[in-house]
Amino acid sequence: MFMATVVAVAMLAATQGDKVPDAGREGPATPPTVRASENTIIDYAGGTPDTFTGALDADDSTYNRATTCAALSGVGTAVAYDTITITNTNPGVADFVVTSSLPGGGTCGDANDTFFTLYSSFNPATPLANCLAVNDDISGSVNRCSRLTFAVPPGETRIVVVAGFNNASAPAGLFNYEINFGGTVPVELMSFGID
Repeated sequence: MFMATVVAVAMLAATQGDKVPDAGREGPATPPTVRASENTIIDYAGGTPDTFTGALDADDSTYNRATTCAALSGVGTAVAYDTITITNTNPGVADFVVTSSLPGGGTCGDANDTFFTLYSSFNPATPLANCLAVNDDISGSVNRCSRLTFAVPPGETRIVVVAGFNNASAPAGLFNYEINFGGTVPVELMSFGID
């Protein structure tokens, strides 16, 4: 009964152009579908990583994304996802700002609504484990793109999972996106002394 209600609400909202509230779900995660999601690897030695374009498409794996680091989504139970694996090879802490947009830099809407989840390590079968942060919308219905700001200590790795808000089977579940790193800076030790 609960699932039928969620589906009916999702269908109604889709016809009205409104985003369905993501109230979370009870019970274990929906098992992931394993295919071949893209993984962009960044060995960060300083500077600003290059902007790149990706796509949530039919050959991507799916998983039950989180709504917070403590709750699973009741709407996004089989979202397509890609990953960005960032390893800090810089000697200092690096402060990252990762932002999604439409290809070419436009704002996102209901048809291309990204959802970011940050992990210290990622296993789609246990989507709450090692979760560090989530971000759905930068600015509600005005901009449904996502943004995360986080630090990566030297020698450590963080994984940003780029997913759709909606399931891969939904009309708005698959789309192209752009990722940029504007505002990313290494924290450098300028001087050190002992008196």
